[in-house]
Amino acid sequence: MKNLFRALFAAGLIALAILMIAVGLARYTAALLPPAHLILFVAVVVLYLVPSALALYRNCTATAWIAALNILVGWSLFGWVIALGWAASGKVKMLPPATAVRPIRPLTGH
Repeated sequence: MKNLFRALFAAGLIALAILMIAVGLARYTAALLPPAHLILFVAVVVLYLVPSALALYRNCTATAWIAALNILVGWSLFGWVIALGWAASGKVKMLPPATAVRPIRPLTGH
């Protein structure tokens, strides 16, 4: 989970750097609006898909249903919160237990 937060933090820093470069290059405030709108649009889409990403990250058993709920009903705040709660508390797929492998010992005398 720490890696996910680090990636989001790095993406935010990159978006802020792009916005600051755009501010520095813009001669008019109207020239600043398209990059700001693009960054805002990308941030909203990423925030909208957080429940689906969380379900994928946790390897939930109902990932497809969570993604469908998020995409179809997530536009309402109620549907988004339900999808987020389901992704955070849903059952995760368990991997089969690892079997211990006995080490191979070399033959003596060779």
